[in-house]
Amino acid sequence: MATQTYTVQKASVIGSQTISTKIYNYGYYPLLKGDFAPVFQFQKDAYISVQHFLDLQQPLVLAFFSGFNTNNSSFNSLLSLQKQVQKNGGNLVVIANNTSREFRKRLNEITNLNVFFDYDNEIAEQFGLFDVSNPLRNWVSGIDDENASLPAIYLIAPDRQITFHYVDYNFNLFSGENIGKSLLDQLTDAVSTLSTSYTYLSVWRNKLVS
Repeated sequence: MATQTYTVQKASVIGSQTISTKIYNYGYYPLLKGDFAPVFQFQKDAYISVQHFLDLQQPLVLAFFSGFNTNNSSFNSLLSLQKQVQKNGGNLVVIANNTSREFRKRLNEITNLNVFFDYDNEIAEQFGLFDVSNPLRNWVSGIDDENASLPAIYLIAPDRQITFHYVDYNFNLFSGENIGKSLLDQLTDAVSTLSTSYTYLSVWRNKLVS
């Protein structure tokens, strides 16, 4: 089973999906490009919501990090991703569902990442990456945690529209020092394009006001 972007359009009736499709995606139907991201608050700091970052009028990249990989390579991949996202005019927010003391300690050693903990997978559930009634451990060998969620990357425009998505059904998105080059190129191109569009829009609005 190759890891790839899930591009099948979301059906209004789940029963219309084929059996083979359901097996492929474990019966999960995440939000896709073209959908609108939900409005949510980060549980760690309830007064900070996703809108806080969208109000910066910059592309927002959400990285759902399952937290299974806690080696240096995994954290280096997040730092590398942040560098590329910022270079192209966007912001990165990492959403992690691993709240163990060891995991927190490792993250605290990295001071320049925006990381929020998704307690009870409330955010992941809104994106269709977690289903308490359909745990991924029932589908994927080697995953024993009933709270496991699908790793994913979303690019969200200031108006909350999802302009790029990547869902990893093999759980190896952040297993190396860097995410795959093809995926990174697609993401950074999308971030750059979106950033340029909103920069032009901001300049145009300022001219109208002046």
